[in-house]
Amino acid sequence: MKIRFAIIVLVFAVLSWGRNPLYGQWQSADTVSLDDAIQNSAWLIQYGLDKGSTIIVYQFQSHNPRLSDYVLKELFDKLVNSRKLFVLDRTAQEVIDAEIEFQFIKSAGMISDSSLASLTKRIGAEAIITGSLDDTASEYRFRIKVIGTETTAAIVSYAVSVDKNDKRIAGFENRAGQKIGTGVLNIILGLGSYLEGDIAGGITLTAGYAVAAGLCAVEVLALDWNSPAVGIPATAGVAAAGLTLVYGFARPFIYNYSPQATAIMDNTQLKIVQSSDADNGALAFQLSYSIKF
Repeated sequence: MKIRFAIIVLVFAVLSWGRNPLYGQWQSADTVSLDDAIQNSAWLIQYGLDKGSTIIVYQFQSHNPRLSDYVLKELFDKLVNSRKLFVLDRTAQEVIDAEIEFQFIKSAGMISDSSLASLTKRIGAEAIITGSLDDTASEYRFRIKVIGTETTAAIVSYAVSVDKNDKRIAGFENRAGQKIGTGVLNIILGLGSYLEGDIAGGITLTAGYAVAAGLCAVEVLALDWNSPAVGIPATAGVAAAGLTLVYGFARPFIYNYSPQATAIMDNTQLKIVQSSDADNGALAFQLSYSIKF
């Protein structure tokens, strides 16, 4: 125990960190790069937990989903490669996600510490790691917290300022021009979303254009020109293509701005069904939302 304490003191002395007596958080007086903040977090977590502890790197909230994903993956890799902790993989995170969605306890991208700890304990983890990158006007505030699943108390808490001009963060910024460019590329079967890493959005767009093309093909190849249904598939196909086109331009803005709205869109399905109350069997659009559990 004394050896571990001495190592922690040495590490923080080298990094010129100071301890906040009010909150028990290790904080840095100066700004650091995003990568340094991640590295420092990994060191602190390694030495703050018992060797061999089972943990899960669960969530990190920021203004950009791709940036959040980068922080989670980098922290995961550093902790795994340290060989000091047992880090649960993505499968465990999906189990928690499904349970959260089923219980309707997810709120604004983050849920309560006690709820997270309770769910994490069920899959055998002793601690769960969460974090955020908050905009404080002049800089970003990087925060990482390790919560024990047994007591739901914070075991480790780390906060540091990150310069807004950090090159790593700037690389994830998606300006309006870039978003419009992604929307233009989305016309090509969702190519823009695929290139941006938004696979769910790309698949949705590909499916939308495929449905539109299929309906137009039915109009041209399958219907007799004397059929009373002539014009219905083509009209539905054009409508589907139009909706997909609009969605393709809206998706980049929503994907990079609101993870919650993105999740709702990913679970919402637009279908073309035959209207049951129409005498001529007209086609109608149907919206449905699915919850995974």
